[in-house]
Amino acid sequence: MSTHIYNAVEIQRPIQQVFDYACTPTHWPDWHPSSLKLYMDHAGIATSGTRFEEDVRAGGRTGHLLWNVTECVDQRRWTGQATVDNGARLTVSYHLSVISTGTLFERHLYYELPNLMLKILNFLFLRRRIADESALSLRQLQGVLQQDKGVL
Repeated sequence: MSTHIYNAVEIQRPIQQVFDYACTPTHWPDWHPSSLKLYMDHAGIATSGTRFEEDVRAGGRTGHLLWNVTECVDQRRWTGQATVDNGARLTVSYHLSVISTGTLFERHLYYELPNLMLKILNFLFLRRRIADESALSLRQLQGVLQQDKGVL
């Protein structure tokens, strides 16, 4: 049984700037509260086929993720799949659209937990914590990209 968490935010920046920043994993610790450290061979956008590792603290639990980027399409879509050291699997997809004020950034998180105990914890409180962290991450992404001094 997979859990799905969806969040969206409007960012007052051109789609290319939002895509370039959000799809560069080395920027994730700057805006996503769960992302602690990235291990990558290069900086820049993670294109299809890119593999990297990440240390996270999500829902109050720490973990190490092995990522594989499965989709990176023209400023519009980015998808990565990861395996967590506890056996969980997750998929994160970004969908970007041009809107009158800049960019609509949509984030889908799907995850599957490997055992009954984690599934029960997910039902009781993990999902709620992860959903809160996901919502915060998009607010922080918006803030970082819209700040006066900018990051780009």
